[in-house]
Amino acid sequence: MNILVLQETDWLTRGPHIQHHIFERLSKLPSIKITVIDYDIEKKMRSNSLFIKRKEYRKTSRTIKNSKVIVIRSAHLQVTYLRRITSLISNFFEILKIIRRNRPDVIIDYSMTTGSIGFIFARLFHIPFIFHYIDILHQLVNISYLQKFARAVSRVLLKHSDLVLIYTILHQNYVIREGTSPQNVKIIRNGISLENTIVDEKKFNILKEKLSISDQDFVIFFMGYLYDFAGLKEIIDFYHHYVENGKFNLKFLIVGDGGIYNDLVRYVKEIKADWVILTGRVPYFEITEYIHLADLCLLSFKINSVTREITPIKVIEYMAMKKPVLSNSLPGVVLDLGEESGVIFGKNQVDLISKIKDLILLKEEL
Repeated sequence: MNILVLQETDWLTRGPHIQHHIFERLSKLPSIKITVIDYDIEKKMRSNSLFIKRKEYRKTSRTIKNSKVIVIRSAHLQVTYLRRITSLISNFFEILKIIRRNRPDVIIDYSMTTGSIGFIFARLFHIPFIFHYIDILHQLVNISYLQKFARAVSRVLLKHSDLVLIYTILHQNYVIREGTSPQNVKIIRNGISLENTIVDEKKFNILKEKLSISDQDFVIFFMGYLYDFAGLKEIIDFYHHYVENGKFNLKFLIVGDGGIYNDLVRYVKEIKADWVILTGRVPYFEITEYIHLADLCLLSFKINSVTREITPIKVIEYMAMKKPVLSNSLPGVVLDLGEESGVIFGKNQVDLISKIKDLILLKEEL
């Protein structure tokens, strides 16, 4: 079976997201071939000329070892405003070439732009087209005047895809409001493999020593892309004087990069907050030992149009590791997991930040 996956972010550096977990596992089956067309959104590819050549990555592994996923990054111009346009033109011909040489049995889409091209070809060549809708995509468009156009494109894909996959009830309600027929919507819940919860004690002890974390420390933990709405700077500001005055033996372990990472690094140095540990990006295969260091795991996002309906997979990872989780009351998380899930909910981001100090005092009971 040939599966073509389309996305408009970087498969190699972003995430890993739910699609990495799904398709890397499927790729190990001898009867299944997974090809991904992605986009160099972080501008990692470099060239001495204006032209960036097509590149193909084989056996890429983000969540499991020995994955056989093939990632294709199409040629494009290294010119501001033309990068995305030229990559889409290249993607048009790349998808056509794939269909002619090794026709996919199904196209699975995570993208509005490349997805639109894939949808057209799916209709022309009678290939099933599945839209796996894991984000409110048009709200991720940074340019405000393009959001209406992006929403219109998303609506076309949601309405005319053969199947729309989502992972929360709120998402289900949303896509139906946007035009998807109820019988074409299926919920696939987020999940992880329990093999990713097995701690290597030797690696754990080495890591603990490397990060200068003691048994007396209370470790609060955040991982993922460092969005400005994640409340990380606000947490640092709130607790810095507590740590300076010796009231709490607190360590704030932040694993991830992107977004405000560089600003946070500068800020932590500026205020001399050596209790804040910014690791940058960590390979997924090493993340288990980092989570194991935590006394309290955080989902500290503000409630906004991007976060309102999501249930990040990191919450499932924390819970699978049997770690206490403190989350803002994101409607999607509350509805999906429920008040009786064991997750501790703050009323809002301010309340969440304040609750941390109460939970520090309950370390032995968490």
